[in-house]
Amino acid sequence: MDETRVKILTVGRALLVEQGLRSVTTRAIAEQARISKKTLYAYFASLDDLKEEVVVSFMESNLARWDEVLASNASSIDRALASLRFVGQFLPQIQSAVVSQVGAVPPSLWKRIDAIRTKRLARFRTLLEAGQREGYFRTDVDPGQWLLLLTNTVRHVLVPSVLIAEDITLPELVSTIQKIYFDGLLTEKGRRHVAERQVPL
Repeated sequence: MDETRVKILTVGRALLVEQGLRSVTTRAIAEQARISKKTLYAYFASLDDLKEEVVVSFMESNLARWDEVLASNASSIDRALASLRFVGQFLPQIQSAVVSQVGAVPPSLWKRIDAIRTKRLARFRTLLEAGQREGYFRTDVDPGQWLLLLTNTVRHVLVPSVLIAEDITLPELVSTIQKIYFDGLLTEKGRRHVAERQVPL
C-alpha cells in the first residue's frame, strides 16, 4: 500500500479512537499527516469516502486478531470463549467511536460494516459444528438455522437506529445475544468447561 495512504489511514484511526468519527475530517488529517488537502483528495474522493476507509481500516486491523483466534488449534469452546472476550473488548470502542456519533456516519458505511461482520459470523457455523462433535454444544440445534437466526439478529437489531431508539448500548445488547445464542447452546460438558475457565454466563 502507498506510504501516504497508510499515513492518512493511521492518522484517521488515531482520531477515530481518541475523539470519534466526527473528528475524522480532511483538515484534521491533513494537518496531522502533514500533507495538503489536495494530496489527501488524490487518495480519497470525498470526506465520506475517507471516513469509510478509516472505519473499515480500523475494523479490519482489529478483526485480524479475531481471525487468528478462529483459525487457532484450540478447542471449539476455547475459541468461542476467546471470541466473546475479544468482542467484549472491541465493542466499547465501536460504541464510543462510531455508534454514539451515528449522525456522522455515511449511509454506505453501514453496508460495508454489515458485509464485514456477516463474513466473520459465517465462520461460526464451523465452530458450532466442531463444538457439537467435541460434546460442548447441543446436537439438537441445526448449525445452518442457528447461523441464520444469529446473522439476522445482528443485521437487523445490532444497528444504530435500534440502539438509539431503545436506549441500549452495544455491549448490553451483545450480552443478551450471548445469553441466547451461546449460553443456550452449551451442554453440561460445555457448562463445566466454562465454569472451570471462570467465565460468567
